[in-house]
Amino acid sequence: MAPRVNLATKRLLAACLCYAVALGVMVYGVNAFYLDQLVLPELTRSFAVALLLVGMGLAPQLFFMSVSQIISQPENMTLTAKLQGYLFNLGVFLLICSLLMEWLYH
Repeated sequence: MAPRVNLATKRLLAACLCYAVALGVMVYGVNAFYLDQLVLPELTRSFAVALLLVGMGLAPQLFFMSVSQIISQPENMTLTAKLQGYLFNLGVFLLICSLLMEWLYH
């Protein structure tokens, strides 16, 4: 019989996975930036996706909740929630900027 994995372990694994994928996206973006003729929109897009993934890793409990539970949660402004909001907003802003740069440069 397989051992049961508790919720804290699942949250830790989800956070670690988010951070690992974010690091991989960053490494790929920087490597592609230097190898593919210094394309700035691609690097900006990689930073944006990495910031979004790091923000998701700050609240791994959201992966294990239903949408109705997430929506009905009271608005708590802990330091982690504020940081997550800033990372999400910065990631979306950089993503929009990279798409605009792509549209303007090509």
